[in-house]
Amino acid sequence: MSQRDKDFNGGVKPGTTAFDEDSRRLDKYLKEMRDSIIAPEFKMVKKFDKDMKNRLVGKDCFGFEPDGGAWFKNGKLVAVFEAKKQGKLGNANERWFKNASIAYFINSDVKYVTFCTGEGADKGNPLDKMGDLAECIFGKNNIFHCQVEPFTKRQVCDIMIEVLEGI
Repeated sequence: MSQRDKDFNGGVKPGTTAFDEDSRRLDKYLKEMRDSIIAPEFKMVKKFDKDMKNRLVGKDCFGFEPDGGAWFKNGKLVAVFEAKKQGKLGNANERWFKNASIAYFINSDVKYVTFCTGEGADKGNPLDKMGDLAECIFGKNNIFHCQVEPFTKRQVCDIMIEVLEGI
C-alpha cells in the first residue's frame, strides 16, 4: 500500500511507502547520474556522515542524503540535486524544506536543483507553489524543473550536467 492508494489514511505507516513507480524511477535516474557523471573538479557526496555534519553544521542532528548527491568544489557545497513527486495532496513539498535549509545554511549560494513531477508539479499546485516560496526564502539559486509527466533519464542527465558546467 502507498500514499497513492484510495484507502491510505495519512502519513507513511510501517510497511508502506510514499513512492510509486514514477517516483522510484525519478529517484533511480538521479542516483544513476550522480554515480556516473565524471567531473574531476567536483567531489560528490551521497550522504553526510557524522564528521561531515559536525564540520559543516556544528551538530550531528539531521540526515542529509539528496537523491542526486551533494556536490562540492574546492571544499565548498555548490550543488544539490533532489527529486520530488507529488499529487495535488501530500507533503513532499513540506519535506523538501529540511534538506534545502541545511544546504542553504552551509552555503547560501548553493545551486539547489529539484526535479518536480506528478500532478503537484502543475501550475498552481503544491510543488509549483513550493518553487515560488523557495525563491522568496532562499533566492534564485533554488532551481525547479516542474512537469506533470515523468522526466526521462536524458532530461535528468542534461540538466545535471548543465548545472555543474555552469559552476
